[in-house]
Amino acid sequence: MSQALYLKWRPQTFDDVIGQDHITRTLRNALRLDHIHHAYLFAGPRGTGKTTTARLIAKAVNCLAPVAERPCNQCELCRAVNEARLMDLVEIDAASHTSVEDIRKLLEKVNFRPAQARYKVYVLDEAHMLSPSAFNALLKTLEEPPEHVIFVLATTEVHKILPTVLSRCQRFEFRRIPLADITQRLQKISLAEKIETEPQALDLIARAATGSMRDATSLLDQMASSGAVRADYVRQILGTERREVVQTLIQAWLDKQLQVGIRIINEAVDDGADPRQLAKQLTAFLRGLLLMRLGAGETWREPSTEERPRYQKMIEQVTPAQLVQAVQLFSGVAAERQSGWQPQLSLELAFIAATRSPEPAPVAPESRPVTRERTHEQPAPAREKKAVPASNPAQPTTPAPSLAAAPAGGGSITVQEISNRWKEILHYLSARLRAPLWSAEPLAVEAEGGLVLGFRHTFHRNKAQESSVQPLEAVLSKLFNQQIRVRCVLKDEWAPARAKPVPQPTAKPETQAAQPPAPPAPPQEQEDLLVKRAVAELGAVVREVDA
Repeated sequence: MSQALYLKWRPQTFDDVIGQDHITRTLRNALRLDHIHHAYLFAGPRGTGKTTTARLIAKAVNCLAPVAERPCNQCELCRAVNEARLMDLVEIDAASHTSVEDIRKLLEKVNFRPAQARYKVYVLDEAHMLSPSAFNALLKTLEEPPEHVIFVLATTEVHKILPTVLSRCQRFEFRRIPLADITQRLQKISLAEKIETEPQALDLIARAATGSMRDATSLLDQMASSGAVRADYVRQILGTERREVVQTLIQAWLDKQLQVGIRIINEAVDDGADPRQLAKQLTAFLRGLLLMRLGAGETWREPSTEERPRYQKMIEQVTPAQLVQAVQLFSGVAAERQSGWQPQLSLELAFIAATRSPEPAPVAPESRPVTRERTHEQPAPAREKKAVPASNPAQPTTPAPSLAAAPAGGGSITVQEISNRWKEILHYLSARLRAPLWSAEPLAVEAEGGLVLGFRHTFHRNKAQESSVQPLEAVLSKLFNQQIRVRCVLKDEWAPARAKPVPQPTAKPETQAAQPPAPPAPPQEQEDLLVKRAVAELGAVVREVDA
């Protein structure tokens, strides 16, 4: 049985470790000066060389060659490590040995001298999986270990390691391996293994690995099983799309061509593209445009010299705020774990929201815009609100407080007020929460301050109910200074509730029968009732007119 490429090509010397020069240089100096620490902590993403470097330490501290040549891979101890038969190198998967009993069993053997080598090296992989009690059991030994013991803890989630453990280790941060270094390494492996490859195919594999050399080597091994590694085959397996498709879709977004963008997305998915992978590529491309727009384009190494003028024209069509919104929308799609019964739907919604979304309003929720404020040098003329029924404009009128001057306890609001500020309201939400609400329409304000939102599709309604309703209620309550609840309905199924009869003020029967055409001086409460009746029964709209 042939050996997997990632095992066959695992680095055997410090020179073979790519992308981690800051770590290998420090470890070499420590070996040369004989400043070996008793505990190391290697933190970083998967596939960046943490466990491999731990094995190199085990070889280097026990190697029989001169210091400058360690590890030599020729002496008996180096060969024993390479062949996984050195008894004094103990590797423990902390993900499956998490309990305090497991650590106690390990520590029972720590005081025994090495059987073959000078140092006994313990490598705890995925160390963050240890329980707190297991960490506490390890603490004393980490603080004062026997002189012949070296601990190496490797983790992808360093924030889960107890601070007391961190303080007892020399910490090294492993970085994601640069794209160019991964591609160069894949080319070297392909030549040595006589694998026929296309440069674009290796580029696609390197990008899909997202900084992990182990993942890149495994992907190359998988692709090589079918023969020559071609770019089209890699795209088919990985579900990635051509750069032209991504750029065309971005151009459709810039040109506000909604139909063109939706068509491109569906054609790509029909041809086998993974919507989430396509969203990742869109996010990466938009990030590059954002860097160029902010003057940091030199850090974006993807485009060639010939492509940069074209991209420069692209960024002239868009603002940084719009790019930020688009990046947030598409990165949200890329981060989704489940694609649902219609996998491209989330990507379509993100594209629609990005295309239709204007630049966010600069006003924060805490500072409500004041539209009727006047200076004392220019007093405003008296204004009043009149209820004007659709059939008869000459109805009694009543003054109403302005929204900007609403009291702390809140006042009555209308659906028209919310509709007028709907786009502004949505911009107080994040891009992910805002997306399901773009197609929503305020339909009515029910009794006790309940807002009815109408949707055309069940999916949008359900998505809004699931994640957007509570944040929207918080924004509305803040803006209008009163508690507002939101109810999501389908437009086709919703019917406005019939208005309840408004109770009349207590009066004598003969007074109720005779309705005067125009009371000489009605009290404020009666005017409020008349306005409410006009709105509820006659369809009146409250408007603001000059006195």
